[in-house]
Amino acid sequence: MTRTVYSCFDVETTGLDPRTARIIEIAVVKIASTGELVGEWSTLVDAETSDLGRTDIHGISHDLLVGAPTFREVAGDLMVELSGSIPVAHNARFDIGFVKAEWERVGLGAIDLCAIDTVPLAKGLGLPGSLGNLSRALGVDLNGAHRALDDSRALGSVLSILLKRGAVPDESPLFYPPLLAPAPTGHSLQRSKR
Repeated sequence: MTRTVYSCFDVETTGLDPRTARIIEIAVVKIASTGELVGEWSTLVDAETSDLGRTDIHGISHDLLVGAPTFREVAGDLMVELSGSIPVAHNARFDIGFVKAEWERVGLGAIDLCAIDTVPLAKGLGLPGSLGNLSRALGVDLNGAHRALDDSRALGSVLSILLKRGAVPDESPLFYPPLLAPAPTGHSLQRSKR
């Protein structure tokens, strides 16, 4: 039996519109179809802007971003994390929109990225749509909402439970990066635990 790997990813941003707002944190948690953790990666991202948006929500201040890589510097690393897996996001249009906008903004062209969206999977089973409420309903710990790594970890657990309960995602192909994707730099800066 072939083991499928899902890359559950989340972004924290300076706002809600990917045309004007920027990614300031991104995380990927990879889980196998068996439910086991395959790996995780996260980094703060220097958005190269003075406006960090709702710091009361995401908790990311300018001092936390000192030494953080730019999106261009982590684009290759992100591609490694997603490559050969099925991307998954909660309210996927939001996260995908930001990754695509950042990719184009730094001059890398267009990127063909799609993801399984856990919102319709949850609602199809009569469960809440917000990640916080959904996590509570399924007994999943979400200790640091609006922290990309914590949200991605919770998403991985949520996805496993939804699939076990019979949720059937739309067909989603394995993701492979564009041929001209930048090489990974290994540069990252994790947010310290609260």
